[in-house]
Amino acid sequence: MNAIERDAAAGLIATGAMTVVIVAGRAAGLLVEPPPAEIARTAAAKAGARAEPPSWLDRATWLTEHAAYGVACAVAYGLARPWLPSSPVAAGLIWGGAVWGVSYLGLMPALGLYPPPDDDRPTRTGVMVAAHAVYGVTLAELDQRLGGC
Repeated sequence: MNAIERDAAAGLIATGAMTVVIVAGRAAGLLVEPPPAEIARTAAAKAGARAEPPSWLDRATWLTEHAAYGVACAVAYGLARPWLPSSPVAAGLIWGGAVWGVSYLGLMPALGLYPPPDDDRPTRTGVMVAAHAVYGVTLAELDQRLGGC
């Protein structure tokens, strides 16, 4: 398995772990709509989609988009890994925080896909910060166990 394949596999699994946190936050009433679902729907509307897809297709679409984003961020992690701390927990927390910051403080608001945290409910922001911490630590641990730095 080469480095990109390793990072992609770790990213897919880490995105799954992160999604469990999001689902748990929803079950606890801390958020109503998972942000990745809202982002995917907003992107589809901006791309000109007129009809609302069936619920199964909507769910499959946002989960696929979320997984692809998680894999892309994991491949970027592989490139940045030499400059991160040697501890997978520390590296993962830094990386997960960076992904959250770039995504929710910068990219998503700039593209008009999601509001910045100041315009969102604190409980939903808290769930997403926790989910990104789980993503980062899971990614870093898997990367190391699969033979990364």
